[in-house]
Amino acid sequence: MAASPRPPKAKITVTLSLDVVRQLDALLEQLAARSRSQLVEEVLRRWLKERSQRDLESETEAYYRSLSPAEQEENKEWSTIAAQGASRIWDE
Repeated sequence: MAASPRPPKAKITVTLSLDVVRQLDALLEQLAARSRSQLVEEVLRRWLKERSQRDLESETEAYYRSLSPAEQEENKEWSTIAAQGASRIWDE
């Protein structure tokens, strides 16, 4: 069975202060990562995912704050209905 192809990568150059490089190298040893590049990519992926999650949470909060009082009341009613339905399912 053939291995799935790796996504293309781009080579970039990043200049870091020596203290950051030392910390990166220490993490490299602790985490048994294969390379600095792999470690930096994993850290950036995690940071980008967390940032995306925070952005989504902020947008969701802004949406709910923008609701009129009537819309907020309707939302409460739907939440109550959904909670009652879930409770019935879980109790079965």
